[in-house]
Amino acid sequence: MPSLFNLAITDTKLAKSVSIFCKVMSSITNTKSVSLSGILLLLLPTPAFAFSAAGSTATAFIILVLGGFTLLNLILNALFFFAGKYQSQRFSKIHTLCSLIIPLIALALTVMDHRGFADIAFNIGLIIVAIALALLPLQLTLNGRAPSPYGPMILSLGAFLFLAIAYLIPPVALFAALVAHVALQSQPDTKARIISFSALIIGYPLMAYWLYKTLQMFTS
Repeated sequence: MPSLFNLAITDTKLAKSVSIFCKVMSSITNTKSVSLSGILLLLLPTPAFAFSAAGSTATAFIILVLGGFTLLNLILNALFFFAGKYQSQRFSKIHTLCSLIIPLIALALTVMDHRGFADIAFNIGLIIVAIALALLPLQLTLNGRAPSPYGPMILSLGAFLFLAIAYLIPPVALFAALVAHVALQSQPDTKARIISFSALIIGYPLMAYWLYKTLQMFTS
């Protein structure tokens, strides 16, 4: 009987040892499978999300250059209208043709550089708005007001307004010089003439300095 009892105890211990060994092996197997799965996932190729610069040049030109030009051109429209310059159809046509240059450049850039239909449709919509505003002098000619004796002074002060903007955005000095030249051609009085010449004396060096810095940036 003692021998049988001892044999039973031995069998029980052996069974427990076998059970523990099986659990350990099962755990090791599962761990290896998880590790192997993780390694395989790391080796799998992942999709690359790359940024495409296509269409960005035209969009940036439309937002920055065309948008700024259109806003400044609206100020020109107001100055020329209140100064009575749109009574001349020739002046209105010249201003309109000059105003269409930037929108046409934007249109060419949009056709050459776009990402898809939505992009080109959005850009062309903005260009159409800019073209409509560029044609505004022709409409103002139909409702033209007579030249005012204060017209040259209005233009001279407008030139200094553009100079103030040019302090922050140097290319706007071109608008200041343009308005000052128109003011000098409008038979101004002495005060308006002095203000116009002052705008030219300040505007041209500012514009030349900006061009020099721009060329230096591209050549360096």
